[in-house]
Amino acid sequence: MFKKEEKSATHAFKNMEVRDAHTVYDKIKCELKEHDGYVHVLMINSFSKWINQMFGPETKYTTQIDEILTCMQADGYEIVDIKFNNLQNQGILANMEGFATLVMYK
Repeated sequence: MFKKEEKSATHAFKNMEVRDAHTVYDKIKCELKEHDGYVHVLMINSFSKWINQMFGPETKYTTQIDEILTCMQADGYEIVDIKFNNLQNQGILANMEGFATLVMYK
């Protein structure tokens, strides 16, 4: 199990990831189409954690994308489909994995 210090660090990172997602959603919100019954798309670009060399969940991406999808649904949008592509050797030092996420919504 996690030690108390590890839980605190994990919790702090998750809070930061949630805040980041809300900041991005505030920018995304003005790009979302009006509710008109048609299917629309939204492309979101993001990065993995700095050190992503171990087997396990990608918590940064999961938390941020989930938070954005939750906000969209809270605003009355229906998520129709989600597709993603990962891109290797991204970032300034080319040592990160990038994700392009296409959200189809109504």
